[in-house]
Amino acid sequence: MSIAYYSWNMAEKVKFSVSLDVELGKALREYAEAGDEQISAVVSQALADFLDRRRAIREGREAMVEYQEAHGMFTEEEQAAARARVADLMGWEEGQARSA
Repeated sequence: MSIAYYSWNMAEKVKFSVSLDVELGKALREYAEAGDEQISAVVSQALADFLDRRRAIREGREAMVEYQEAHGMFTEEEQAAARARVADLMGWEEGQARSA
């Protein structure tokens, strides 16, 4: 992967070359065109959102480890309550799960 630095709109940018599945590439192009946006702007925002979510997940896991080190392992009841709370917050159906 070659990386070239350049300045654009007074903000420093880094250029990447990536490969996407054909269908994902088509969907990206269509989304950008429909919103009259540049593909790089759509990708940048999507990546920022993705990294924010992943950072929050990592921090949550670290907090759970710290809690359990201080207070012991979560009980079955605590785990069930946490799963129910997450499902409620995410609007998931009972038994539906998402992987991180």
